[in-house]
Amino acid sequence: MKISQFVTGGTLFLFALTAGAVQARGQGQDNHGQDQHDQDRHDQDHHDQNRDGQHGQDHMKFDDHDRQVSRDWYNAHRDHPPMGLRSRDRLPERYESRLHEGYVLDPYMRSRIYAVPGDYNRNLPPAPRGFRYVFVGGHTVLIDGDYRVHDVIHFELNF
Repeated sequence: MKISQFVTGGTLFLFALTAGAVQARGQGQDNHGQDQHDQDRHDQDHHDQNRDGQHGQDHMKFDDHDRQVSRDWYNAHRDHPPMGLRSRDRLPERYESRLHEGYVLDPYMRSRIYAVPGDYNRNLPPAPRGFRYVFVGGHTVLIDGDYRVHDVIHFELNF
C-alpha cells in the first residue's frame, strides 16, 4: 500500500512539474508573440510613413506622387472603370463645381459615393483616422466622417 501511495504521489509530483514547465514555456512563447506583435506594429508604423517622413494619419492632402499614382491606376483601368468613375457616374455641372475642399457633401452627392477599389486604395497613403477615400462623380475624394471634403483628385476624361 505504501509503495502504491509513493508511486501515485510521485506521478502527481512529476505531472505538476511537467505542467509547470509547459506553462513556463508557453509564457515564453507568449512573450515572444508579444515581441513579434510589437515588431509587426513597428513595421506597420514604418510602412505608414509617407514620403515626407510623416505618419499617414497626417496625410490630409494629395501630393504630386498621389496624383501620379492615381493617373497610372486610372489609365490601367480606363477600359473598364469601376463604379464612380464611369461616364454615367459623372456629376451634373451644377454639382461638379461644388466638389472642392471644405464642401460638405449634401444628400444628393452622398448618394453618388462609391468605395475606391482595394488595389487603388493600397497605392495611396493610409487615410487619417476617421477619413476615407471615395469616388464621387468621377473623382477621388478624401472625406471625413461628416462628409466634409478635404481634397480632390479631379479625373478628367483625358486624364
